[in-house]
Amino acid sequence: MSINNLINTIIVMTLKKYFYALISVLLISAPISAQQKADQMTKRAKYYVFQQKDKIGKMDKVLNLKLSKMHATDRTIKIVYTKGNTNFVSLYPEMTEGKFKTEAQENRYVARNYCIWKVATDALASPSFASVIRNDVYTWLVDVVGPEGGEPLYSFDFKTQAVRNAIILCGGKMPANFKDYLSKTLVERALQSLLKDVYLPHDSAGFCNVLLKNQKLHVDLLTTHRGYPIMKENNGEGARIAWLGSFMKLSKSKRYFNDLLDIIRVRQVSVEIKVRDINNRADSAMFMIFPKEIIEYAQKPVVSETQIEGYIIGKLGGQKQEREHRGWFISQYGSSKNVLTAAVAPSNSNKVYEVVEEMPSFPGGKPAIISYIAKNVIYPGPCVDNKIQGRVVCRFTVTRDGHVKDVIVTKSVDPLLDKEAVRVISLMPKWIPGKHKGARVDAKYTLPVTFRLTASADEN
Repeated sequence: MSINNLINTIIVMTLKKYFYALISVLLISAPISAQQKADQMTKRAKYYVFQQKDKIGKMDKVLNLKLSKMHATDRTIKIVYTKGNTNFVSLYPEMTEGKFKTEAQENRYVARNYCIWKVATDALASPSFASVIRNDVYTWLVDVVGPEGGEPLYSFDFKTQAVRNAIILCGGKMPANFKDYLSKTLVERALQSLLKDVYLPHDSAGFCNVLLKNQKLHVDLLTTHRGYPIMKENNGEGARIAWLGSFMKLSKSKRYFNDLLDIIRVRQVSVEIKVRDINNRADSAMFMIFPKEIIEYAQKPVVSETQIEGYIIGKLGGQKQEREHRGWFISQYGSSKNVLTAAVAPSNSNKVYEVVEEMPSFPGGKPAIISYIAKNVIYPGPCVDNKIQGRVVCRFTVTRDGHVKDVIVTKSVDPLLDKEAVRVISLMPKWIPGKHKGARVDAKYTLPVTFRLTASADEN
């Protein structure tokens, strides 16, 4: 073999070596196909189900459910629970009372959320299973049967999206206690109900229709030909402020109001308002209310429709004008909010005033106070027997909402008479709150209650 042939042979062998090495690298680094990825997810899901085998036959004492079967197919995980009996009783009455029509509905709701909580908790503990929840679409089909088996007492299903939503709802970390997670779901359920119940005040000859979808509330508002340009001016300020005010009126009195705001923040709930002219429905304008706006507005005072009506009557003079101009006034609420707040909204200050520009007053004035006390005071029997009488002076706070609180005795006559005076004042109906610098405030008030014995026991 000549030197040239030897060199050529060496070059060819070297090129082949590098060529095969390059092909190997390309094969190794080539992305897996969709089918291969699906197969990989299926294997991981089946392995998760295999890991649950030690839980088969175990009873959850709170839910009264025993895990009986669990099976995974390509895109479905089937689960069968056996219920300890066929009766339905409320599982968490302190949390769900009044929220469901029947105990069976409550049981189904609780069981479904228990399964979601369990799957989400397992996913966060297992990177392999977490990839299934994060990247694939699986459906859980759950049947709950009675002790004897047979037809399910109830069934439900959920998808991986529901598990992802649960993790988002809990800020990426599932509560260790199911009851804490259930509480969050109930608040979210209440929020969805509230969003659908928000009434958008307007002078509409049509209607206000709402649809909640994918954490966005779609509001379709038909308004009059006269009101349409007003509702859409300033980027829909009138429509947006009206919706925010109505939502706060519905939700701010709820004991879980702060939890509602947390869910709006976490879920990034937004509102899309579409305003249409009832005479020309093709003409429409659309405005958005973002989560940040809802949360910021929540810090402002709530102005009720009754207070708005009272203010309008005072400004426009008479019930007839109030009806006629109501839609106009609310549509202008955004630009008039400073005047309105000064007129009817409470102060943000927590101070309790001793003296204010307008002192609190009882509806009907002094005669109404005397009448209320006379009708409601019960003269203590021992004081009648011992002929004890006199004037008890009480001091209390009338809150900016008109409620009476913190009743104390500043001038005593007898412990029994003192106690009766405090009782009667504490039960008084709402007062007209005091005002200071145009805003309603908490203010102190002093009221004497006179106990006088007469010849007739009924007149004491």
